[in-house]
Amino acid sequence: MSRRRPRNRILQWVVRSGPDDPIYNLWLLSGPLLIVLVAVVGKNAVTTLLAAGYVVGFITHTAYNAFETTGRPGWIRRP
Repeated sequence: MSRRRPRNRILQWVVRSGPDDPIYNLWLLSGPLLIVLVAVVGKNAVTTLLAAGYVVGFITHTAYNAFETTGRPGWIRRP
């Protein structure tokens, strides 16, 4: 199965260096954009809710992936 490669060099770098989880890559790319948005617009109720939602979503997705991975990595062996 072939995967579509992004044309943008930054997106290619993120896909190559990050895990094979497109949602995680999306969280990583949207974080700096959110910071720029807060810097441009300023701190108000909307940007505070966006930042809080981002943090909660990122932590929730990371925790979900941690609990979903039930198998052992190949480098862990039983004695």
